[in-house]
Amino acid sequence: MVFFMISLKSSLIYRKGVFFSFFGSVVFIAISLMLWRVLFENDSDALSFMTKYTVISNIVGIFQCRRIAESIGKKIASGGLAADIAMPVGFFAMSWQIELAKICARFILRGVPVILVFLPFLRYGTYFNIGFFLLSLIMGHALSVLMYSLIGFSAFMLPDVWLPRRLADDTIRLLAGGFFPLAMLPSPIFEIAYAMPFRFLYSFPLETLLAPSGTAQITGGFMILSLWIAMFAAMNILLSRIAFRKALGAAA
Repeated sequence: MVFFMISLKSSLIYRKGVFFSFFGSVVFIAISLMLWRVLFENDSDALSFMTKYTVISNIVGIFQCRRIAESIGKKIASGGLAADIAMPVGFFAMSWQIELAKICARFILRGVPVILVFLPFLRYGTYFNIGFFLLSLIMGHALSVLMYSLIGFSAFMLPDVWLPRRLADDTIRLLAGGFFPLAMLPSPIFEIAYAMPFRFLYSFPLETLLAPSGTAQITGGFMILSLWIAMFAAMNILLSRIAFRKALGAAA
């Protein structure tokens, strides 16, 4: 918790970058809402759904742990990983605490203001499965940590992890339903997106909250999500061990 508190205080002190992030979020949501208003001007139910989907999707995106890829990658590229291995707190846990604190700061300084700005659009309508929605956020966060840390641990094979991380951001958000529901994708792309783990970062929690899904369907989704988490955890263990061995070999 020490690294979490230090990172949280630092993130709350230096708020200028978060302010610009909040401004960018408001502009993006406003433009998206204007687009949906044009597309669904004759369908009030679809417009209401897409309005809530767009705003909540922006909030859900805050909980994705993207920057852990660079946090781990820089340590590996600079050779600092060898020193961190000997620390009492595990290297992975330390990196996660630091990024979790930044996520909390972003939610306080960006997420809450975004909710307040667009609250008039969110207060009407029905919400479902709120407990399952919160659980899916937590498990989706865990999945994002493992997905992006895998990119970070691959730094010993790559000249820089920034480019693959940025490519992953755009690909994941599109195929995860971050911009719009997966059902709006063409059939072949929809089938690919549905088979990928990315949908559990956006589409699954949003559909759990905004659509009247049955308990059996939601439970099945959580079982598949658990399998993806276990798979990415195993890949992280394997790749991190290789990275550690290379770091120790280079330091010797």
